[in-house]
Amino acid sequence: MDLATFHPVILFLALVQVVLALVEPPANVTLECHNMHNVLRWDYGQLVPGLRFRVNIGSIARPPNESWVEPPAKQADVSFLSDPTNEYIISVTAVIGQNESSSAPPESIEFSYFQDALSERKCSLDLPSVNVTTLDEGNILVRFMHPWLLYKIKMPSQKKSKKLPVFRYMVELVHQNTHTDPTDCEESVCERNVVVVASQEKHCVAVEGELKKMSVKTLRPVCAAPYEEPPGYLVHVCVVSVLLISSAVAFVLFMVYRKKTNAATSIPKFFKFAAKGMPESKGYLQEKIFVPEVVPCSPTLMDEEKDVTFTPCDDAVLRMPCGVPAEADQGLSDSVEVATDEESGYTQGRDLEPDAGYEKRAVVVS
Repeated sequence: MDLATFHPVILFLALVQVVLALVEPPANVTLECHNMHNVLRWDYGQLVPGLRFRVNIGSIARPPNESWVEPPAKQADVSFLSDPTNEYIISVTAVIGQNESSSAPPESIEFSYFQDALSERKCSLDLPSVNVTTLDEGNILVRFMHPWLLYKIKMPSQKKSKKLPVFRYMVELVHQNTHTDPTDCEESVCERNVVVVASQEKHCVAVEGELKKMSVKTLRPVCAAPYEEPPGYLVHVCVVSVLLISSAVAFVLFMVYRKKTNAATSIPKFFKFAAKGMPESKGYLQEKIFVPEVVPCSPTLMDEEKDVTFTPCDDAVLRMPCGVPAEADQGLSDSVEVATDEESGYTQGRDLEPDAGYEKRAVVVS
């Protein structure tokens, strides 16, 4: 076979090798870095078999690194490049077999989250949701969550600490073209009372600060609602409530005072429930007075002698026998005589006569 027959085939294969050696580079390479979420995107013409994309990563503090992306994907998540103490250089290269394109963009992309870095691209963080409240006609209250509570999970390289890092920020009054002095916040909720011009119809603020050398700011100004006077009925309700509470407290104190100063004063029934099950205080015990009952020394008088007055037995009167009427005091010694055995109407048992008037009874012997 003549070699001239294969000349077109050899020429075609040589041309294919030259085309493959000139791999098309990616186009329109862009980087989005915000809130520690970094995405590198690019465009490419025709996706041929065996094509891959290599992401070239360089940094100041670390040696060069690379990451591979398989088509049809034309983007790479590089959120791990968010250390605020470092600056990064990134580009993309198309690779087919042993051949590769030039890096795109030619000058690479430099970026960093360090707000004072020399890189052309500086990434920032959004401040968490800001709440602005109008306190009165001349003051507003600005409150928001400490930004570290939102972004610390995206920085695994940072040492874990229960103490929040210092967030230094200032509040800008948009319509007044002024801003407050820098303020440090180390609490979970940062708040600041800001003085505003009362004549302004709307009060809008923008907050910007620094957290671990990173710039943190509001995405757009936040405005406060206009100040409204509280309804009049609320004032009356508050006044009446205060008066009722004061009256109840004063009444309770008065009853306690009366109870302590005058033991006879009784506490109303609706206050006695608190005293159930409690021991009685010594201050409320009344002394019991025992009055001895005086019993006359004289025996019970007969019906016919009820009109006679008797004097009670007294230690001071020792002259008279108990139960002797006072009228019998005179001549008592003259008229009263002591009877002897001979003059008594009764005699001893030995002198009794059979006919003495006593009935004899038989003695029963058992």
